Amino acid sequence: MKISGIVAFLLLTGCGGSHKKTTPTPTTSNSAPNATTQAPPADETPEPTSSTTNSLYERLGGMPGITALIVEFGGRTRSDPRIKDRFFNTDAVNLRRLVIEFFCVATGGPCPYSGRDMETTHARMDLVDEEFDAFIEDLVGALDKLKVPDQEKAELLGVMEPLKPQMVPSPDKLRPIDKKKLGAVTKLAGRLRDKAAAELLATAVVAGQRGQRLYAEQLFTRAEMITGPKALAAVASTFREGAPPSVTTKPTKMQDKGAQPTVVGKGDEDEAPKPRVKTIGSLHGVIKIDGKAPDGFGVVMLWPEKGGARRTPKQRVIEQRNKTFAPHVMAIPVGSTVTFPNFDSLFHNVFSLSRVKPFELGMYKSGETREVKFDRPGIVRLGCNLHANMSAYLIVVDAPNYVVVDNDGSFAFKALAAGKYKVQAWNEHSDEPLTTTVDIKVGDNSSTLDLKSGGGGISPDKFGAPRQ
Repeated sequence: MKISGIVAFLLLTGCGGSHKKTTPTPTTSNSAPNATTQAPPADETPEPTSSTTNSLYERLGGMPGITALIVEFGGRTRSDPRIKDRFFNTDAVNLRRLVIEFFCVATGGPCPYSGRDMETTHARMDLVDEEFDAFIEDLVGALDKLKVPDQEKAELLGVMEPLKPQMVPSPDKLRPIDKKKLGAVTKLAGRLRDKAAAELLATAVVAGQRGQRLYAEQLFTRAEMITGPKALAAVASTFREGAPPSVTTKPTKMQDKGAQPTVVGKGDEDEAPKPRVKTIGSLHGVIKIDGKAPDGFGVVMLWPEKGGARRTPKQRVIEQRNKTFAPHVMAIPVGSTVTFPNFDSLFHNVFSLSRVKPFELGMYKSGETREVKFDRPGIVRLGCNLHANMSAYLIVVDAPNYVVVDNDGSFAFKALAAGKYKVQAWNEHSDEPLTTTVDIKVGDNSSTLDLKSGGGGISPDKFGAPRQ
């Protein structure tokens, strides 16, 4: 593991990036020190020493020395005007703990690492040379402040430059915003009374000039949260052109009544219409993908050849908690309204690029929510523009009978009128939904539905650009 990864970790985690769970190569110790998130007193921090016989971890002063370095480094990055806005959406305490663990492992210390890898975290961040250089200078400043000897400093910095091509995209990957449009933003910023909003707009203009489109839009949204959408409406398209329609109604408060389940929409439990005839059958079955047991959730929908009652629209909740959507899969009747409360201390930006209902909700605080009405049937994939690993699925149903499929692929309908039905089945890791038919006879019936693989993976950002 390279020391240079630490700088990437600081930057990427600070920007709310997503990570896959990983465990770095363990060191010789089976237990980790208790890494405090506070800097140790100066008189308790071992003075770094230069020697080639000890590990770099030991030469940096062990855990107290590592902690002091990360605290100093983090403070510098968060106050550096060139990069401080990259950390606006960070759990600072958790970030510091993870970086200390990471640094401990990377320098040969006796620590396991409980964080996640950085394979995809820097995708679509559009870092530029100035930002990378700022991190290097802040790291050097921290090392100098703590009087780290030249040899140890050289070991830490010597591997930094090779990392740069992995973090900083080539200029052709960036998409600068039109200068004339950005000029209008600068003029508007000059007329704002709120200094913080004006500064955010000025930074958004710089990011737009560089071609850091996602970052520029996030900065604009933060300014918009201060002034309200109306004050900046004239220039909103400068940063949001190509994104789905924005829901800019004022967020409402919502009380946290406990975590939502993983799936919602099991037909018989969701006021399923009861057959009006005496000839009643049931259906149980299983979904497969390419002949194998599926991974993930899905839905099965049934339309009777004759008749079928229209389902009543619902009021449902999909929350954001612990950087996860819940429910992960939800089936709702056409015309239902879903509210999207944020119960994290961090901001999220919920969006969908689906043809059924494209939208984006912007950012709002913990305990606040915005809602969307879904008036067309189909599959709506949800994502977060700030956390690429977050995903969820809404299946907007116009079928009289439907059920969310368990993650083992099994499903069941308890009461169906005998007769012929059109069947449509989908899984989050399948291709297009499978459409077929089934004959329901009086009594128990069974069916196996084999779908083709496809779908899944990290969703593109709200501008449609890939994040992998």
